[in-house]
Amino acid sequence: MKGNLTIAFLSSIALLLTQCKKDDEKPAEVKEYTKTTLTYKTVAGADANLLSLDLYHFGKTTPTTPIVVYVHGGAWAVGDKANSIDNKVNLFSSLGYLFVSVNYRLSPSTLSTDPNRIKFPTHNEDVADAIKWIYDNIAGYGGDKGKIVLLGHSAGAHLVSLTGTSSLFLPARGISLNTIKGVASIDTEGYDVLDQVNTGNQTYINAFGTNQTDLVNASPIKQLNVNNTYPKFFVAKRGSAPRIGLADDFIAKLQSVGVTVSQVTANQYDHEGINDAIGAPNEVTVTVPLKLFLESCFQ
Repeated sequence: MKGNLTIAFLSSIALLLTQCKKDDEKPAEVKEYTKTTLTYKTVAGADANLLSLDLYHFGKTTPTTPIVVYVHGGAWAVGDKANSIDNKVNLFSSLGYLFVSVNYRLSPSTLSTDPNRIKFPTHNEDVADAIKWIYDNIAGYGGDKGKIVLLGHSAGAHLVSLTGTSSLFLPARGISLNTIKGVASIDTEGYDVLDQVNTGNQTYINAFGTNQTDLVNASPIKQLNVNNTYPKFFVAKRGSAPRIGLADDFIAKLQSVGVTVSQVTANQYDHEGINDAIGAPNEVTVTVPLKLFLESCFQ
């Protein structure tokens, strides 16, 4: 009888230890986002949706949470803050970051020569105003304005790259470039807008015009100099050798002025696929390096 009691006691202890081990292995509970759509500025005659942002937050708490701000692509002419967003929402929620997806006014969806059309610098002015709104107001949603990283795909990658390197946008709004902790640029050819327009790229002519001064000011690679301090950069590239070469030229210029750059090449994806890959289940080529980059920015 005593032997049976001993065996039962030991079995109970083993079961308890096994259960504790299983509990220890369970992932930490992920908080669910609350989504709040807000207008970051008003412009007479403009579609209010194009001047709005979607803020994914955990409720109004102490302002200590890092923030990822996403700018969508679409040739500066189409797209919306809600496009290709699900994997990102899941990823940044799991990491405990606030996530903000931004809209901006768009150029005509077909080639236009109307001098009054939406074109550079309107897209970047809108993105900068959205970031200014975030910087001024995010504490009320638990965000730390000193921990902001910008993320963009395609045209959005151009917009965040220019926002993180130009003195015309954030500094003009009282936000120094090095206040932004990082910029993640996902698959764009838009590092040298001047060259794209001067070689006849119609998409760029539509979005930027042909004024040479504007084209220089719109080119992230032409903003960099040793006298400024810039955010860290993450560059994801793919595609043809010339396309990757454009990204490599930008990376080299960043590094030449002392910018820390993380980079990945993901030729297994097409242009949309590399964006969808961010946060996709078990995705390692882009998601894992991006997570490490964000961690380094938010230390």
